[in-house]
Amino acid sequence: MTGQGAALQHGARVLGHLDSGCEGVCLVAVGGIHGNESAGVAALRRVVECLHGTGLVRRGQLWALSGNLGALDEGERYLDRDLNRAWLPEDLAQLRAKEHDLAEDREQAELIEIFERAQKQARGPVVFVDLHTSSAAGAPFCCLSDTRANRRVGLALPIPMILGLEECVDGAVLEYFNGRKLVSLAIEGGRHEDTSSVENLESAVLLVMRHLGLIDGKGLGIEERHTSLAREARGLPRVLEVLHREVVKDRNSFRMRPGFQSFKPVSKGTELAEHDGELRSAPMDCRVLLPLYQGKGEDGYFLVRRVPRIWLRVATVARILHLHEIVHWMPGVRRHPERPRTLIVQPRIARLFVVQIFHLLGFRRRRKVNGLLEFSRR
Repeated sequence: MTGQGAALQHGARVLGHLDSGCEGVCLVAVGGIHGNESAGVAALRRVVECLHGTGLVRRGQLWALSGNLGALDEGERYLDRDLNRAWLPEDLAQLRAKEHDLAEDREQAELIEIFERAQKQARGPVVFVDLHTSSAAGAPFCCLSDTRANRRVGLALPIPMILGLEECVDGAVLEYFNGRKLVSLAIEGGRHEDTSSVENLESAVLLVMRHLGLIDGKGLGIEERHTSLAREARGLPRVLEVLHREVVKDRNSFRMRPGFQSFKPVSKGTELAEHDGELRSAPMDCRVLLPLYQGKGEDGYFLVRRVPRIWLRVATVARILHLHEIVHWMPGVRRHPERPRTLIVQPRIARLFVVQIFHLLGFRRRRKVNGLLEFSRR
């Protein structure tokens, strides 16, 4: 489907493929990777319908895709396994080596085939956008791996940008594109049921397309869409970072306190949830993100705080100067012998200010291994 492409029928994997025929960015956008988040699919349909046959796609291509078709039909987050938790290299190797026994195995295999096709047909850089909604109300936002290229796209949207969320969730579909050193980000549009979530996601996709040069925005009300998104996020910090993820292994053991929504400020000691029979409270003044109020899910909530803009500027300069290449000179810090983008750190060294330095240089993924801390960067 070239020459501005075509919209397809409901239930199709490819909602539309719009091809300008000219060099430019290839944008791959997926909605409904979780089957109870159909707003992303609806938003992409609207994008395809408003652009199809108009000649407004001046450069590059758009691939608009549905994620988990079976779960979308059932309105469930997933059927057999979470399709947004199995995109690590070892997961993909296992998928290729076995029969596709589970419903999500087949979904993932089909998505990979289209991703690879899109990359082969691209006549320029490939950018990936993953569209989501949540079980709680709240302003739209985007989250991304903390690289300069990702930041540039994220900052083109007038909504909060979350750093560090993707690093503390293993196997998200963003991993597939991050592993190929491609720009990728996820966009949360709001609550599942809210009609405004579809509008927010549609506007966000069109704004990303304008930023990447696929469209110039004329005749699409781009400025009005920008204003509308900015209004949704009014009064919120521009950039935030994740402090904590509450991991839920047994959904029956977790109960979020009522009344929370994304970006709600909480004071230290505020009761947040009951988990495994114990009360969970805010360890500091912060904001709650993505509180869990649905049947399935591994993330009870996240806690986030504002990142000063000056810190982002310092981080940009530090990365331009490649200071990440010498951070292992710090006392108690050494490079991992097998993974060049990973530091091994003595826990007594990893105090607050030092952790901020690691974050500044892009080392946001933190794991405890054999009593030591490992910090990894993209």
